[in-house]
Amino acid sequence: MDGTSVPAERRIGAGVGAATEQPAGPPICALTLPQQIADHLGHRIMNGDYRPGSRLKEEELAEAYSVSRGPVREAFRILERRGFVEIVPRHGARVRAFDPADLASLFSVRAVLFGLAARQATERRSSELTSQLAEQVARLCHSAETMDISPREHAVIAGDAQHLIARFSGNRPLLRMLEEITSRALWRMAWSDPPLDLTTRPRRQQSARFWSDLLAAIGAGDAAQAERTARLLLEASRDHMIAAMAALRPELVVAEAD
Repeated sequence: MDGTSVPAERRIGAGVGAATEQPAGPPICALTLPQQIADHLGHRIMNGDYRPGSRLKEEELAEAYSVSRGPVREAFRILERRGFVEIVPRHGARVRAFDPADLASLFSVRAVLFGLAARQATERRSSELTSQLAEQVARLCHSAETMDISPREHAVIAGDAQHLIARFSGNRPLLRMLEEITSRALWRMAWSDPPLDLTTRPRRQQSARFWSDLLAAIGAGDAAQAERTARLLLEASRDHMIAAMAALRPELVVAEAD
C-alpha cells in the first residue's frame, strides 16, 4: 500500500449520500456506501496496491474510510461476489488472484443477463428504444470505420447502449443485477493502458456488426434473435478481453492448472 491511500479513502467515507466522482462508463444507479467502498478497493486491487493473498483488515479499513465496520463488511461481500476476494471464516477477506476461468464465467453470466434484457426490451416494442439505440449504433459504426475515438470512448458508447436496452426491458431486478456484475473496477482495468479490447479496426467492425444486427432484431420485434445476438456480442468481448489480459497483464492472472 502506498502512503497516500488514507486521504483518498477518507474522501469516500466522508460523504455518505454525497456525489462521488465516477469513471466514464456505463451509467448506473446511485451507489450505496458499501458499493462505493467495494469499487474503490476493487480499483486498488486491480492497480496492484493489494497483491493476491493480501489480507484486507476490516477494522483498519473502517478507520481509513471513516465508517463503521458494517459498510466495510458488506463491501467485502460485494467484492467476493465480483471475484476480487475470498472470505475466510475467522480470518476476514483475502485478495484473490484472477483465474481466467472465473473471469470467463463472470462475463458469461453478464452475456446471459444482457441477452434476457434484449429479449424483454424487444417484447415491449418501444419506438423510443429503437430510435435512441439507432443513434448509438450509428456512432459505433462510425468509430469502427474511422477509428477516430479511443477504445475507452468506444466502450463508453457501447456501455450506454447496453444500459439503454436494460432500462427499456422494464425489469428492475435484472437492471440491478447487470449493474452489480458490471464492476467499475473491472471497467477501469479493461480500459486503462493498454486497453483489452476494441483496439483494431477489424475488431470494432465485428462489434459494430453485432450491434447493427441487434438493432435490426429489436426493430423487427424478433425477441429470440435479439437475445441470441446480445449474448454473442458480449461473448465476443469476453473472449478478446480474456486473451488480452493473459497476454498483456499476466501479473494479474493466476496460472492455470496443468
